[in-house]
Amino acid sequence: MQSAARTVIGVAAATSLMAFGWRFQQVVGKGAQPWRSDHSGPMGPPPAELMVPFTPAAVATIVVVAVGIVLLRARPLAGYLIGIAGMVVYGALGGPSFGTFAAGLVLAIGLLRRRGLTGTAPWLPLLLVVLWATWWDAPGLGLTDWAMWSSIGSEFLWVLFPTLLVALAMGRREARTRERAEAIERAASDERLRLAREIHDVVGHSLSMISLQSGVALRLLDADPTQARASLEAIRSSSKDALAELRQTLGVFRGDEATPLAPTPSLTAIEGLVAEVRAGGVRVELDPLPEPDAVGAATQAVAYRVVQEGLTNAIRHAPRALTRVTLTHEPLGLSVRVADDGTPVGPITEGGGLRGMRERVEALGGRLVAGPTPDGFAIEARLPSSAPRKDERA
Repeated sequence: MQSAARTVIGVAAATSLMAFGWRFQQVVGKGAQPWRSDHSGPMGPPPAELMVPFTPAAVATIVVVAVGIVLLRARPLAGYLIGIAGMVVYGALGGPSFGTFAAGLVLAIGLLRRRGLTGTAPWLPLLLVVLWATWWDAPGLGLTDWAMWSSIGSEFLWVLFPTLLVALAMGRREARTRERAEAIERAASDERLRLAREIHDVVGHSLSMISLQSGVALRLLDADPTQARASLEAIRSSSKDALAELRQTLGVFRGDEATPLAPTPSLTAIEGLVAEVRAGGVRVELDPLPEPDAVGAATQAVAYRVVQEGLTNAIRHAPRALTRVTLTHEPLGLSVRVADDGTPVGPITEGGGLRGMRERVEALGGRLVAGPTPDGFAIEARLPSSAPRKDERA
């Protein structure tokens, strides 16, 4: 329901009940037909002398309450206080407490919608002042009159209790909205992180290979033009493959249905990866690969990325070292080790590559260790044979 429509309905309900309460305050609650000496015959309207006429002051209080309800949209606290003031004067002039029930409920819920429970709770006790206003001339402000306590109970039942129910519903709705927003933000963050990892893996390895091959081409340009030409061809091939894979990756994240999906890296693709690095002049030994049928697709993809990042680090930090790649299928999963026997060129710190690799491994429930060894530097990951289900990771 639109805010303007709620305001119109609230004004109509509050002013109608206040007007009814003022007009028939001598009739309501005093019996079915207190003006008849017997209850035989058809029912008829109460005599005019039992109806309380409207006074300018009574009409003014009803108008003030209406103004307060209207102000709730722009100035919620000011509108609430103005409405409460009108209700207090209404009761002090002799208006019955039940006549203010609808006005109190509209004002309380209106303030609650705009300020929340925390901003509304301190102002709700003012509704009790409205009740006591009808008992201002009673002994002890009506504290010993059971009828006043009955009015307080009615106020809680018809005003405060519904207000608390609305507050509870609003709190739950806000919590669900907040949870949905947090879930969307987490999903977006995960997608950004995954995109960053994919781009790093594709571009980082390709640029390392291009740098390696270009160095070989420059060194052999005069002495061995044939080998230099082969290196340039390798640079061309690496750059084309990197661009194609990068387009595929970006197309998937853009939701481009026309973009073909790149094949998921597997254990069998590791041989081609090692051959590409060897072609650049880096010494790499690859131990026999385990059977891929016993390893899940997600685990194979992560194992490929671990080997890829390990070789990329070896090219950057120990290009003249011997690098050994070992994958072993163990009872508890798959072990991946990339180790070299060279002295690192410059310090090795955990940058985006190692961090992304660690996140990939841990996302599958595995563990990654990277650091110097007595013979050089090694990266070792232990992966489950298959990716665990979401409920198993929770």
